[in-house]
Amino acid sequence: MFFWRNKVMLKEKFSNFKFRPSGLFFQAFLSFWLTIISILLLLVALSQLQPEQLESKPLKGKLRDTMIHLRHNIERLVNVKQKPLMKVITHSRFNQHKWLYLVHENIEQSISSTLNKYDLDLSLLHFNTTSEPLFIATERYFAYGPFPISLEGQQYQMYQIKPLRESPWLMRIKMLPFWLKAIAVLLPSILLSIVFSRRLVAPLNALGRSANKLALGELAARVNIPKHRHDEITTLMHDFNHMADKLEQSVNTHKQLLADVSHELRSPLTRLTLANALAQEHASEHLLTYLTRIEKEAHCLDKMLADILTLSRLEHNQQNLQLQQLSLATLLDNLLLDAQFETEQRHKVLNIAKVPVMSLMCNGQLLSSAVENVLRNAIKYANQQIDLSFSITKKSLVLVIRDDGEGVSDASLKQLCQPFFRTSQSRNRDSGGIGLGLAIAKRAVFAHHGTLEFEHNQPQGLAVTITLPI
Repeated sequence: MFFWRNKVMLKEKFSNFKFRPSGLFFQAFLSFWLTIISILLLLVALSQLQPEQLESKPLKGKLRDTMIHLRHNIERLVNVKQKPLMKVITHSRFNQHKWLYLVHENIEQSISSTLNKYDLDLSLLHFNTTSEPLFIATERYFAYGPFPISLEGQQYQMYQIKPLRESPWLMRIKMLPFWLKAIAVLLPSILLSIVFSRRLVAPLNALGRSANKLALGELAARVNIPKHRHDEITTLMHDFNHMADKLEQSVNTHKQLLADVSHELRSPLTRLTLANALAQEHASEHLLTYLTRIEKEAHCLDKMLADILTLSRLEHNQQNLQLQQLSLATLLDNLLLDAQFETEQRHKVLNIAKVPVMSLMCNGQLLSSAVENVLRNAIKYANQQIDLSFSITKKSLVLVIRDDGEGVSDASLKQLCQPFFRTSQSRNRDSGGIGLGLAIAKRAVFAHHGTLEFEHNQPQGLAVTITLPI
């Protein structure tokens, strides 16, 4: 039963696999074999550029002893028994499976025991000086020698020749220097690996960047799809763009619905407020308490709708930013006075650093509202102390607002600027608000090309950093 189940699973897996000439499988397969072929071609090309050469190493062991014994026998037969030289070296006793070559200082007097039917270049064995017996390798034959031998009053250097059955180009490759072989292997593999890796990784990096932008709220982020590609990555890119289109459409529809509903609610809310004011003029003292409560809740609802509309305009870039040059003191003076008064009423301490003398190009009302939202949030949730500090860099103004409250969890820290988000502990409904203040503040700062970031304060509480370009 287990065997048949595995067989069915393998069959389904292979049935889902589709071979496409432009697919990643084919590209990887082609890249591998193209690298192998390139290495071989480069090795062959380098071997052809090398002149015919030989390699040698000292001849030792049984083969050396055999050649010495052979030399003594030939010298004995030729010099002692006066046998003809050619007859001796061509005798089956010496010539069977052996090719003897006697090198004379005059190359024309050199003697070979057999015809050079392989057309080997034996001139490579004509050394100017006598050396120790060697094992000599060329691209077409091996040679063992030289062994000095005196025959018929002439001095020779005796070699045994062994033609190679392997192709000369293969021997040329084997005889290439190690550094050339290393270049032949590394150069194609590195270059082709870089080309294939860039082809594979570049679209994935582009896809990753677009995904990060989308995660950061840039709903218009799309990945550019290469027209010349038709592989699995291209399919993934199309799917990503389709998903992003649907997501952007869904979010925009949701935001537009929220803005439209908020806008439409303001008219009946205005009429309700007006009717409530008229009713208060003729109401009894008992009913006046309820009508006052209605008026308060209507004002809260109006503030809520105003915040929602402001957030909607900021998210859709519809907020009309009328920028003007304002000093930082003018921007913050009234705000800080109100914050100081509110802090004293709550029996807390607000420490304000000296406001730098400088100016900003900004929308005063919007930016002041953003700072106020963050500062009031810190005052509301602090236990005893709130600190406001300033610092100036070459390109930016940095405001840091710290409180010593309970703080928030790591998970909540990343969601504090999401609309309608509220933590389950310190930020509860009893404190008022609907979770739009920080969302509006972040988008207002972002509209001024700045950033708003949250981190844990030490030893406890929350630290909010507002960075604005100068």
